[in-house]
Amino acid sequence: MRRYFACLLSMSLLLVVAAFVVLWVAPQHFLSAMPLLVLYFTVVTAAQHYLVLRAMQRSPRTFVQVFLGSTIGVLMLHLVLIVAYLLGSGLRPKLFLIAFCIGYVCYLAFETIALVRYVDSEKKRRAEQKQVSAEASPLAVEP
Repeated sequence: MRRYFACLLSMSLLLVVAAFVVLWVAPQHFLSAMPLLVLYFTVVTAAQHYLVLRAMQRSPRTFVQVFLGSTIGVLMLHLVLIVAYLLGSGLRPKLFLIAFCIGYVCYLAFETIALVRYVDSEKKRRAEQKQVSAEASPLAVEP
């Protein structure tokens, strides 16, 4: 879990640096919301990952329910944020939507890769435990 959060913070730092590079290179395309979007996506992604991993430890059925529910909840939260920004601040909506889409894609790819890696490592760990318990069983038949 620590490795995940370290990678998440590293990616977030890179995106904040990218936002400030936009400020230095093309200030007319910089929005003050860009670094805040990075913070928003970091918090939402970390919370979603934590909930999904907790559900994965319970049962497969709980995992599916929590994963689908959290995905729908996060999408609704994103929609509310976009609508609130567009209605509340009419400043350069195209730039905000572009920045939001870039952040969404980056964090979605990161979360998907992290979750697939975790599931694969969990499968391997469970297979090894099953093999060790089968070898230790007194009823095991030797070939």
